[in-house]
Amino acid sequence: MLQFIKSNSLISILLFSLLGVFFAFLQTQQGFNYFPWEIKNYLIGQKLNQGFRLYKDIRDNTGPFATGFYQLLDIVNIPLSSNAYIALGIISIQAYIFHQTISTFELMPKLGGLAFGIYLLLFHLTTEFYVPDPALLGLTFLLLAWKEIIQQQKTLLVNDRVFLVGIYIAISTLIFPAYFWLLPWALLSLLFFSGISIRQVILILIGYIIVLTITSIVFSFRGNLSYLIQVFQNSAFEFQLISLDESKKVLLFYSPAILFGIIGLYKVVGNPKIRAHAQKVQQTTLIWLFFSLIAITNFPAYYRINFVLLLPPLAYLGLNLFYLIKKNWQRELILLTLVGSVVLIHRLDYVNNPHQRIIPISGQKLLILGPEIEEYLHNEMAGPFVNWDLAKPLLNQLNSYKNVIIVQEYFTKDQPNYIYDSEGYFTKISQYIPSITDQYKLVSPKLYKKR
Repeated sequence: MLQFIKSNSLISILLFSLLGVFFAFLQTQQGFNYFPWEIKNYLIGQKLNQGFRLYKDIRDNTGPFATGFYQLLDIVNIPLSSNAYIALGIISIQAYIFHQTISTFELMPKLGGLAFGIYLLLFHLTTEFYVPDPALLGLTFLLLAWKEIIQQQKTLLVNDRVFLVGIYIAISTLIFPAYFWLLPWALLSLLFFSGISIRQVILILIGYIIVLTITSIVFSFRGNLSYLIQVFQNSAFEFQLISLDESKKVLLFYSPAILFGIIGLYKVVGNPKIRAHAQKVQQTTLIWLFFSLIAITNFPAYYRINFVLLLPPLAYLGLNLFYLIKKNWQRELILLTLVGSVVLIHRLDYVNNPHQRIIPISGQKLLILGPEIEEYLHNEMAGPFVNWDLAKPLLNQLNSYKNVIIVQEYFTKDQPNYIYDSEGYFTKISQYIPSITDQYKLVSPKLYKKR
């Protein structure tokens, strides 16, 4: 099997792509539940197209470019059920960039479509990868930056194309703010392993700053620049340690990729078969992993999909096994073991529980004071609270006059027909804004209807 993949690049890439489409089709047919943050992204696109302003009228910390992508999906009326195919398309583009980078710069002997296939395979470790999440979207531009860095490292004559590195990383940052920490990776990789000058370092920074400046000007005109700055502070510069339970879960689901990368790195160290240019790329990849760990400490949430930035460097390091190991049967065994472990981990992640309805209404304008965001799939969302973790601090601090005004404006601007209050905030709001809450009556447990 491995010999066929290595000798038929185009055919094997096409085969891997068809297999990816097949598995995405199976995923959409299994009646899986949507992730809460998947629904949230879908709702953000809807609210933006209804004229609400990001961050000011919609309380969330998703990167602005990512919300633009979800807005586009809503404009062209792509349903939530198509997410698996959209995610597969993004992953396939990334796999092709990954494959082309290795092939174009001859980082390894001829591997055919193996690099493409390994990349695609590792993105089937969890069902969360079937969602076009900001972390996944932003990774595309990190790979483009990686490709550009490698091109600049190939010779000591660095040219002004390094400007693109700053632009790519800026775009990835505006999609997923924690990717800001990959900017030092790009600068150090070029400073250590190329003949970059101070002028070209400044070019990278200018490319980065230009994209951020244009975005800031747009937000300034719309009156929500201060909210954008606050989002970046909370999502890129707020260090926090991942809990033990979350780290165990991430390590479990990423274990095949981690072991694959570690064993590949072990075989690389001190191996004379690695050429000088490839050695620079290996070290660049290790710097990527180091700054990825810093970025992880700034994640706004520890969903497994947010850790996708670890997969490209682990995949690249692991690919070394397929030409550093001499015996063909051992290489075949490694490939089969990797496939088997990915299938096993994916099965552990699979849950097929039918969705239980919480609120017995449909097609109504609904506001939920709680985390049950999935109920918006059956009703029209009212209010700004797509991210309950960000909404709670506002509702918990209604003793502040400013917060009372903000909540009153939310209700006035987008008043719901029904309010579902799973966490008891309706009573608290009634103490401060009775003119709003007096318009509603309790019709079932936790559910209020407009009189």
